[in-house]
Amino acid sequence: MLSIAITTETDSVYFEVWELNSLEKIGGHSVQVFGNPQIVDTEHGKAMKFNGIEDMLLVDNNPIGKVTEFTVEVVFKPAQAYDISNAPRFIHFQDPADTANKRVLMELRLNQKNEWWFDGFMLNDREELTLARKSLTHPVEEWAHAAITYKNDTFRTYINGIEELNGKIGFNEELMNSIGKTSIGARMDKRNYYCGLIKTLKITQKALDPQQFIHVNN
Repeated sequence: MLSIAITTETDSVYFEVWELNSLEKIGGHSVQVFGNPQIVDTEHGKAMKFNGIEDMLLVDNNPIGKVTEFTVEVVFKPAQAYDISNAPRFIHFQDPADTANKRVLMELRLNQKNEWWFDGFMLNDREELTLARKSLTHPVEEWAHAAITYKNDTFRTYINGIEELNGKIGFNEELMNSIGKTSIGARMDKRNYYCGLIKTLKITQKALDPQQFIHVNN
């Protein structure tokens, strides 16, 4: 039985919790729907099911905003989908009008052993960084929690509360544009689709410690 506990910040840090239980509003923001993502019942509430072929949500908001540190968390259950889409970019923050293409992505890679590994990517106004290691695998068809954080020029990835990778990436004037959109289920340019469930997305304008993350117990 999966249990999920979401901690609430107490020091006036801005954050948003998006429960993927509506095709009309996500976190109070308007949504464009592509394909046919479905709201489904799971053992712990509603979640969104993506088919890995054409399903995607485009939320008219970028909660990361114009900050110099942040945390993004997602609770998800990837399907056995190597033959459908084995390199999904399932969370993507960007201003589509930004000519510099500054962006932050959360990605997966699937292998033929019914496993996945995580890939965190950032491109800003100075440089880019990919954090991925194919030996850090996890089973498909199980609920998981992934997080990325950024603070003091350090980008980190976590799976189920355990830090996996980190690297240095600085910026000149800004990490991202203060406005923008969030793509869920695929890249914003409608490719690299995700197959599986996504339940919760939480964005905090602060680099949280792992003990402050959403807690997921299978």
